[in-house]
Amino acid sequence: MLLADAGFDITHELDLAVVVGDPAFAALAHGPRRAVLVGNTRALWPIFLAARAADPALAADPDPIERYTEAAIARAFPGAPVWFSHRRYAGVFLPFQRLAVAAGLGALSPTQLVIHPIYGPWFALRAVVVLDGDPPPRRPPLPAYHCTGTCEAKLAVALASTDWRAWVAVREACTVGRAFRYSDDQLAYHYTKAFAP
Repeated sequence: MLLADAGFDITHELDLAVVVGDPAFAALAHGPRRAVLVGNTRALWPIFLAARAADPALAADPDPIERYTEAAIARAFPGAPVWFSHRRYAGVFLPFQRLAVAAGLGALSPTQLVIHPIYGPWFALRAVVVLDGDPPPRRPPLPAYHCTGTCEAKLAVALASTDWRAWVAVREACTVGRAFRYSDDQLAYHYTKAFAP
């Protein structure tokens, strides 16, 4: 099964030289330099729900989307070294947002969300896979993203709120990629881990 067939419709090849010298990526700075950053848009949700419905073990897992991600990437890249955004390494999460910005996948917004030029803030970063072979030509980082909406005002509200919907409002304030907004059920799961009945 290809990654896109599994719902992972963002694959971005990069040269790991973009993070050489950054101590947060020390584990990635040795060895092959060719890598693929794997992510998804809302395309993942219906495919993941179907897989969960068909697999009782996945349905019973406390972190089913993480297990689904790991299995799909293992099938697509058997034996390749993989670092996942949902795992800690040496006690910390890898700063995938910094990697995406350095690799030219998106630009950092004033709200600290990575904004993709097409999908806006409506995508997730799942893993980086290290591969053999020559790395692609390095892409320059995208120009800095300047919020043209009410993003920063929504961020201030979210920082003072305990309601997860305030964080959704930060994403919804972005003027880029609105057509790619996650469904309400997908948003509820990502922010609360609850599935719709």
